[in-house]
Amino acid sequence: MTIATKEKRKHERIPVGITMDIIARGTSVGKCRGTIADLSMGGMTFKTNAELEHGMVLYLKLNIPLEIRGEVTSIKDSSSGGMHRYGVRFHKIGYTAPESTKPEQFIAAKFQK
Repeated sequence: MTIATKEKRKHERIPVGITMDIIARGTSVGKCRGTIADLSMGGMTFKTNAELEHGMVLYLKLNIPLEIRGEVTSIKDSSSGGMHRYGVRFHKIGYTAPESTKPEQFIAAKFQK
């Protein structure tokens, strides 16, 4: 791998296709749905048709016992249709489940596949 093509991210990202609820409290967006495109230990990219803003704090709820609070750090609008691609940096990951389903184990298991 050459220096010019070296990945800038701190953590490797893996592709996933998990649907989630997105809650942006205190905004006109309110609650919407999106699909995670890729995931790492420190952040993720997801797609949604909602109009979000850079710096917006989101609460993300998945179909597993996991809740994430993160901040929008990048936005890429789609030229085809109403889907947008957002990058999110995690602030807090919470869970209410047994040790084996903690976020670190969930994400680590995805990397081992």
